[in-house]
Amino acid sequence: MNQTPQPPRHPAPAPRPGRPAAIRAAFLRPGRADGPAAAPGTGPEIPAAIDMAVLATRIEESLDVLRDTYAPALGTGGGWYHELARPEPGTTATALGLLAFVEAGRPFEYFDEGLAFLAARQTTSSDVLRDGGWATKTSLGMPVVEATGWIARFLARARCDLREDAPDLRRAYSWLLRNQNSDGGWGSLSGCPSRVWLTCLALRALCQLNPYEPAVERGVEWLTADRTAHRPAWGPVPAAGPTVTHTAFVLVTLAEARPDLRTERLLDAYDWLLEHLDPEEEDTWIETYDVSPQGAGAKPVWRLALWHYGLPIALTAMLRDPRGPHGPTVARVFRTLARGEVTGPRWNGYPAGGRTSLWTLWWRLETLLALTRVPLAGEADVLHLLPDAAIVQRAHARERPLAALLPHRRRLDPVALVRQHWSAFLLGLVCLASAAGVTTGTWGWRDFWLSVILPIVLASVDGAVKRRRSPRDPPGAL
Repeated sequence: MNQTPQPPRHPAPAPRPGRPAAIRAAFLRPGRADGPAAAPGTGPEIPAAIDMAVLATRIEESLDVLRDTYAPALGTGGGWYHELARPEPGTTATALGLLAFVEAGRPFEYFDEGLAFLAARQTTSSDVLRDGGWATKTSLGMPVVEATGWIARFLARARCDLREDAPDLRRAYSWLLRNQNSDGGWGSLSGCPSRVWLTCLALRALCQLNPYEPAVERGVEWLTADRTAHRPAWGPVPAAGPTVTHTAFVLVTLAEARPDLRTERLLDAYDWLLEHLDPEEEDTWIETYDVSPQGAGAKPVWRLALWHYGLPIALTAMLRDPRGPHGPTVARVFRTLARGEVTGPRWNGYPAGGRTSLWTLWWRLETLLALTRVPLAGEADVLHLLPDAAIVQRAHARERPLAALLPHRRRLDPVALVRQHWSAFLLGLVCLASAAGVTTGTWGWRDFWLSVILPIVLASVDGAVKRRRSPRDPPGAL
């Protein structure tokens, strides 16, 4: 149940227009942060660097927060609630907390207690649509994908299927299959409208349990069927406007479900994500929707909420780009995620404000762990091992000289200099001409000062406008 298919070997994908230069420092490729790589000497090069020491520190800090916020449950076991400042555990949050230690490869002293907590809350029912799943605190006791998808994925990743004290993973697997909608997607449970996020949750769990299950192919088809060059990205539902968060989560899911997928539509989605991502945007937001198990308008009806933190999910997706990660953007996102020490449940915010949520910690931690696993070189790349450095030359640039791909010091461009500072040059010419007129007696000093006042004012106004309109420079190497 834990086998993962190996992607078939393919020739290196050809470069697409608008992608940066083809060389990676460590495991990323440097290039210009605002578009295609410039010719040597024509623009600043942004080195793509990840400080692995900072990366390791942030991972350990996150795990320490989880160790400090673990709480025993009333009855059996213990765990976490999604609001880390609250003591009562929830099923989904507990699965995420345990999954963090599994993914990091670290032991956790209360792992067995967390497993017992999940086992005690697995639904047992004669109704095959309910048996084997997990409910949330707001789903009126009915199992939903929002909880079952995460818990099943954790159990598969932790390889707990043979433990007698673990939840019944086969029943959870059956629950996911039975609650798939006829269109191939998943809602909160069978019969609820299919949603993009929930379909991704179910697919990521099934890919760990049985990637050869036909339900996986039907789910992938539901996600990709209506994507076009004009609609390459995804929103909460197929007809909704696209978001960075949903597009990134779909790309992460497709990379797991179909690692050999390299279509033009998929690459268009990666390009859309890169174009619309703000590497310094750390906002969290909540997706809410009504759930009716008996169909639209029927009761009982409850409202579920999904906590989204798009920036780290987008970074995880970019690391899966078949053409290789976009180095400058990856470095800038890492710089945003790594700034600030993680010291506790209130490490950078206030209760219910996003920063105290386990979801915020989890998405950030999963992305940092993904950065530690990015392979140094891909198929057909050239690895240059130097005494004090390693350079990976991308496959589609293997015929180019290495020196032509390395960052170059910017050379002076007289034409560009004049275009950028034309007002200063004009002012200088006026001053020289006026001084020459005074020297030859054509006019006096009073006329000289009057002749330069207006150009000075114009130059000052022009400089102020430029400062207001100039874009913020991207950060340099980390």
